[in-house]
Amino acid sequence: PASRAARRVGVHAPRLRARRFGVSSPGGGGGGAIFAGASASASTEASSTGDADATERPSVVHLRRGSNALQSDEDGAPHVPVLMRQVLECFESVHLRRYVDGTMGAGGHASAVIRAHPEMRTFVGFDVDPLAHELAKPRVVKAAAEVKRSDGDNETFRFEPVAANFRDMRRVLSSMSIDDSSNASRGGASEKEAPSLFGDIDGILMDLGVSSMHLDLPERGFSFNDDGPLDMRMGPSAPLSAYDVVNDWPEDALARIIREYGEEKHWRLLARRICEARLETPIETTKQLVTALGKIPGVKGNRSGGVHPATRTFQAIRIAANDELGAIEDAIPAAIDALKPGGRLAIITFHSLEDKIVKNAFREAAGRVQPQTQTPISAWERQPPPPPKRVALVTRKPLVADAEEILKNVRARSAKLRVCEKLPVASE
Repeated sequence: PASRAARRVGVHAPRLRARRFGVSSPGGGGGGAIFAGASASASTEASSTGDADATERPSVVHLRRGSNALQSDEDGAPHVPVLMRQVLECFESVHLRRYVDGTMGAGGHASAVIRAHPEMRTFVGFDVDPLAHELAKPRVVKAAAEVKRSDGDNETFRFEPVAANFRDMRRVLSSMSIDDSSNASRGGASEKEAPSLFGDIDGILMDLGVSSMHLDLPERGFSFNDDGPLDMRMGPSAPLSAYDVVNDWPEDALARIIREYGEEKHWRLLARRICEARLETPIETTKQLVTALGKIPGVKGNRSGGVHPATRTFQAIRIAANDELGAIEDAIPAAIDALKPGGRLAIITFHSLEDKIVKNAFREAAGRVQPQTQTPISAWERQPPPPPKRVALVTRKPLVADAEEILKNVRARSAKLRVCEKLPVASE
């Protein structure tokens, strides 16, 4: 079926062409090649306990990193989490017994939050990428084993890795029961009788966008600095790849996503060049796409506003292929509903499109009036009723990286953190 991103631009998402990646299974999108070596050690049913040796260093998957690779974190994982101090501070006053990481990644934020909250009993980690589970699982298990529990119970720690997008948070958490020490000690209650995790979560973190693991691995096709297959899927189960967008979508649809998702002022020119190039031969690699985009007339040094013209186009194609904005729109209301009163939702964004969605969703959940029309509302007309107030804004303005962090990790310069807190039912 067509993805939401495809429907937005009026095209139908075709089946993936697996043969371009050297595999024969139809509809597989080359998952066997692109995601080779990263088995999905997670499922919605799987759970683990923190029984790892505390002195053992987490194993790190060996990766062939491209020229775009920057630095690794302290455990050698190929992703440095941003705004770590700010994230820990926003959850500092919260009793995090049950915690959800919507984008587990390499487990950087996850392991740090677990160490900072010895009261934690249940950790649920979402990620569609098998490589993320491969990297994060040993780090999460090790962090849980190192923590000395405040109640002396160092055995009970429930780790639920989920191989799914955070947009499925409502469905997944609703299917999970509260099965930690507080519930298990009652005895006699069956799994069906146990209450659902959904609505009883103390904290949720969502780190949006693409990670260093994606950008730094040429075979994933996210970066134009190294040649690789034009893939850009966040996970192997995605029904649409960048190849399909580039080679099958009509010119007006390509122009629209380059304009709206890439915020590129030369959107007409770049869309036309892509369509002209694919008439001669399919665009199968990142370098072929960069060549098709070419140079923009009047732009010195092949830069538009200080940015390579391929940067915004690659962003637009990636967002469309993964329906990233649609996933955020689906996930925020579900995340707020999943929280218990006093629980907090923290979201990190990396570009204005993501931040605008998060900002508006938080404002609406906080009871701010959201005009439904583009025309100004007259003071003489009846005002629309405000939406119900369900959260309080913890951060009126987004938290950003300080100069020291940006110096160490340049990718933190565009990161913004917004936090809200679920209000008691009586205050809604």
